[in-house]
Amino acid sequence: MIAGLRFDHFDLQYRDNRTGRNLRRIDNFISPRAGIVFKPITPLSVYANYSVSYLPSSGDQFSSLTAITQQVKPERFSNYEVGVKWDVARNLSLTTAIYRLDRTNTRSIDPNDPTRIVQTGSQRNNGFEIGMNGNLTRAWRVVGGYAYQDSFVTSATTAASAGAQVAQVPHHSFSLWNNYQIHPRLSAGLGILNRSDMFAAIDNTVVLPGYTRVNAAVFFSVTERVRLQANVDNLFDTKYYINADNNNNISPGRRGAFGSGLRPGFKDLLM
Repeated sequence: MIAGLRFDHFDLQYRDNRTGRNLRRIDNFISPRAGIVFKPITPLSVYANYSVSYLPSSGDQFSSLTAITQQVKPERFSNYEVGVKWDVARNLSLTTAIYRLDRTNTRSIDPNDPTRIVQTGSQRNNGFEIGMNGNLTRAWRVVGGYAYQDSFVTSATTAASAGAQVAQVPHHSFSLWNNYQIHPRLSAGLGILNRSDMFAAIDNTVVLPGYTRVNAAVFFSVTERVRLQANVDNLFDTKYYINADNNNNISPGRRGAFGSGLRPGFKDLLM
């Protein structure tokens, strides 16, 4: 059995030196967590978990306040999850989970007063994921997984109608990284990342197309503490768009490029 409470105190202060205006907002959060883990047999774990978290009005960077965001209540996130972990072999494990994430107090401009924000919106994200991590053979190590997400608006605001898809949440995503030990000092890696299309903004008018990207790497151990590494990101120079701030501010992904490095003490598998 797992249970706990987390207390957060946020005292956000912002001063505009040009106007001399001071803004401040104080929030206190109590976030509960509860879960259970059951092991019917030694290599198998079944778990269920519930947790709550909050996002203050200044956002996840806590960067600043404005006259509008100062009046905004924190957003609340409630997460429900059930999953399984199976140690198939000594160095290989499989995991899977289904979850629901409910987001409330989402913001929208008050249609009757553009200087105010109303928080009548809510969103839901239903998801499923399966992953694999470990060695298929002594020389071949893999890390990868597939995830399905359906993220949609459950309570309409002036920015989005009920049922609209949440921006920048693809329905399908898949990744697989392979690392093969060619020689005690030499290994090579190959990774594949696939993502389906997604909307750039909550109004669902602009689509960022899906893509498949391939990365590669070569590692050479000079000593136990020093390893040389060469990377090729986006091996086949795929054109893709990684994210967007809105429908008119879209960030292209990195085109094919080489990189290298000397990393003392580097022993972990890189993704």
